[in-house]
Amino acid sequence: MLIYQMDQSISTEVSATPVDSLNERICQRIRNDILLGVYHPGEKLDVNKLVSEYGVSRTPIRDALNVLQREGLIEILPRIGYFVSRITIKDIEDVFQLRLIVETASAELAAQLITDEDLSYLESLTSRYIVGDVQSYKKFLAENRMFHYRIALATGNRRIAEVVDNLLNQMYRLLILRLDLRENADEMLTEHHKLLEAFRHRDAAAARLAMQEALQNARAAVMQSILNKGKEWSL
Repeated sequence: MLIYQMDQSISTEVSATPVDSLNERICQRIRNDILLGVYHPGEKLDVNKLVSEYGVSRTPIRDALNVLQREGLIEILPRIGYFVSRITIKDIEDVFQLRLIVETASAELAAQLITDEDLSYLESLTSRYIVGDVQSYKKFLAENRMFHYRIALATGNRRIAEVVDNLLNQMYRLLILRLDLRENADEMLTEHHKLLEAFRHRDAAAARLAMQEALQNARAAVMQSILNKGKEWSL
């Protein structure tokens, strides 16, 4: 999967990579809609409907879908059509397992190296969301993404940051599920506050533990949401 870095000004788009051509813009719009849950895992995408939805001809739509297939977001079944890639329970477990390995180590290292500028930036990320309000989801998830990505950057290790960036892209569709379970953002913001407190005290062990708890909570919430949605979510 390719890596799309978020602009530090906090975009409400999932991908903040600059785009120049019509094809790139359409590809980014469809990518964002998939990651934000506008199209569900397993859903068949009708090219004619996409043409109408995005206001372009069939060629840029097909080109975009082919790119998204290479990224793993779209499945193409010959003579049948285009489908949003399904996410299996094994996929979810694998991503969370890798996040636990990488991001707990990232938090531990960041606690020793984080700057006052980094801390001020992390403290400024306080968006809240309203259940069912897609626009508030976009802003909240963009800030949540930047919170985790900025911690990875604070390690000073670009390779760690790239791995975290990639994992956060893969997590986007899953975190939408978590938000649907909660009436407000208090739980996730509390997790962030615990991390910030550990960073302020340069407490590497506490930072590692806070990150571990946050990721375990996210995993549990996503799994619970999947159980609640059942077949509706098309795993």
